[in-house]
Amino acid sequence: MAVPATAPRSPSAPNPIPQSRTASHASVAGAGAGAPAPVSRRSARSSPSDYLSDKATTAFVRRVLCPQQNGDTNRNAAGPIDELLPPLTSRNDVDLQLYAILAVVLKEFVQAWYSKITPDETFVAEIVQIIAHITRALEQRLRKVDLESLLLDEIPDLLDRHITARRAARNPIARPPVEVNPREVYHSLCPVPYLSPVPDPGSPETLELQTENEKAYRKLLVQGVLAILLPTEDLENPCLTSLVGAILSEMIIGNVIANKASQPWLLWEGMSILARNATEAKRRRKKRGDAKPSSASAAQGFSFQGLLFSALHWVFLAYTSIRFLVTTIATASSFPRRTSRITGEKRDLTSQDTTDDTNADSAEVDQVRAPFVGFRIWTCIGNLIELQSRMPWSAGALALFQLGLLEGPWRIGDVDRIMDR
Repeated sequence: MAVPATAPRSPSAPNPIPQSRTASHASVAGAGAGAPAPVSRRSARSSPSDYLSDKATTAFVRRVLCPQQNGDTNRNAAGPIDELLPPLTSRNDVDLQLYAILAVVLKEFVQAWYSKITPDETFVAEIVQIIAHITRALEQRLRKVDLESLLLDEIPDLLDRHITARRAARNPIARPPVEVNPREVYHSLCPVPYLSPVPDPGSPETLELQTENEKAYRKLLVQGVLAILLPTEDLENPCLTSLVGAILSEMIIGNVIANKASQPWLLWEGMSILARNATEAKRRRKKRGDAKPSSASAAQGFSFQGLLFSALHWVFLAYTSIRFLVTTIATASSFPRRTSRITGEKRDLTSQDTTDDTNADSAEVDQVRAPFVGFRIWTCIGNLIELQSRMPWSAGALALFQLGLLEGPWRIGDVDRIMDR
């Protein structure tokens, strides 16, 4: 086959301009002549906030937890995420955030090795169904918990004991040269099996043993929760329950809560952010107040009209407070008893078929439950601010007032009385 000959190019002839470069020069010339400027690549990129939007979160959840939807050609016809996945709670906005956390966990710790074994996604769907059943059952049980006693009596009691034990550990009887480890003293006063033994920097074995004890306690805790919340047919599948238990105990409770959310640096950072936001809001309000013209700056001296309005203000405030107190005491008898509410909630939680005696239930609840005036939150606050050592007279007066409400005439602060409804 003959190859066509090309004419030789003289050395003095100019180099031909490529067509693409000519077109680019023409486009630049056109832009300088009044054509619209090209869109910058940097402006076309998505901002960092777009990756945290609900739309991006929904796309990520759909891509990880709904892989069968990825092969569909018509993605716009796919339904919303709450129709594709089982609900976790009673709110769709909370479900979206929980599904995002679940998608991250499953993608990093389950699909990373399970996709190498088989492309089947049924196993991941079963895990999602079980976790959804757990969260719904947990939400139903939390709705029936006595939050008043939990938040104002049980948790403050635990915090009060922690404060007392920590102060005792920081102020031992022994004096130098005798050295006492405060952590050992604290754990001897408040022994916790899953945090023992106390880690010693010079002994790596103690750290490993403490880690193993904590891991075993998390597994026992999750197994007890799953035995209550899961249905019987799911409990009979040991492979599925063991994997779900490992996800809850190691990845969520261990990695997220124990190793990150409860770390001192993260708690300190959260409190710093809250304090910074409160300070900035106060500073902005102060600037707005300074920008407004002050009409009271002209009259700095004594004003009879101002004194009259101030007196009327305090009289009206006292009248409103007394009226509110009298109305509350007068209508307190019509409020439902807390004992009956707690008894009904406990019956719903246990869901037993046997009928118990109502008086026995009320007596049992009365033995466990404390009145509102006797909640441990008041003792915890006094212990936290060291009221007994700083202001002993005030602490004694408040304790005497509390005793008068509980044991005084009419016992208005006792269980199911006027102040306890």
